Amino acid sequence: MVDTPSCVLYAGLKSLGRINNGCAAQILMASNARYGGRLVSERLTVPSFISREIVHTQPGDLPESLFAPFEQSARQILNLIMQNRGSDPQSLSKVVKRYMESCVPDMQDALANCGVDGMLFRNGVERIETAANNDIKDRLYIHLLFFIVTGCLGDPARAIEYTESFVSDQMLSTLGTVETTVTSFFSATARPTGDIRLGLLRVVGNSARPPLRPLTTDPVGSIIGSLTGDENAITDVDSDVSRQHLRVWLQDGHWLAQGLDSTNGSFLISGVDRCRQCIEPPRRDRPANFANTPVEIHNGDTLCLGATTRFLVIRITD
Repeated sequence: MVDTPSCVLYAGLKSLGRINNGCAAQILMASNARYGGRLVSERLTVPSFISREIVHTQPGDLPESLFAPFEQSARQILNLIMQNRGSDPQSLSKVVKRYMESCVPDMQDALANCGVDGMLFRNGVERIETAANNDIKDRLYIHLLFFIVTGCLGDPARAIEYTESFVSDQMLSTLGTVETTVTSFFSATARPTGDIRLGLLRVVGNSARPPLRPLTTDPVGSIIGSLTGDENAITDVDSDVSRQHLRVWLQDGHWLAQGLDSTNGSFLISGVDRCRQCIEPPRRDRPANFANTPVEIHNGDTLCLGATTRFLVIRITD
């Protein structure tokens, strides 16, 4: 049986804090909610119900109304972890390390296996890690909140929305994009063309990282960003890329790219002469009168977002 996001959540809580499925379900579920005509609290006494209907549930099977307030559950889970693993900074750092090394990739894989964009979860985790608050307890709490919402609902986009809203309202912070300086970019030789169908191939260092992501010909276009849940979104990006960073779309036979008021900006490297063309300057360098004009892209060009995220523009043939 393929692990679901909910399976990964319950396995993760057991690994992080020695919290068994029954205890975790008691914390996560709303006791006064009804499921199948009965109170959830009554059904949580049956191990087979917990395993079949809760732990192994598929994304979207359980409505949000069946769960206790997620911030409340995350606080209770954190308290149990501190009881079982220790509350000193060193012990909590070990828990975060285990979470990053085990729970995060497992959740990303489980989401992908269920047809959900696992990159959104990974990008949300990276955004939490780069947030300004360095208190290990607060950081672990935010990670747990994000992990719990994602696991319970199987919806990383909703988890991002919920977690960011809570952090902004309750912790006087924001999961914003950290500013970076552009220092390196990928080079490759290619020829320009007016072909209509194009795709983007992620490049890391000097190596391609499949798959090739087709750009939609829908007029709305494709949004590239770290936390965008749009249908045609491309989310395989590094942490300095904004939630909605760049839009690419087809208009009158021409492919165009335009910045979306990103923090760290974008530029284009021509596939013909390797000349660099600014699409959108980083916000700190952006003049007040900046004209956000779309830039045409061609086969063989390289789109550069922030400091390290690179996409090679590639013609798609039938």
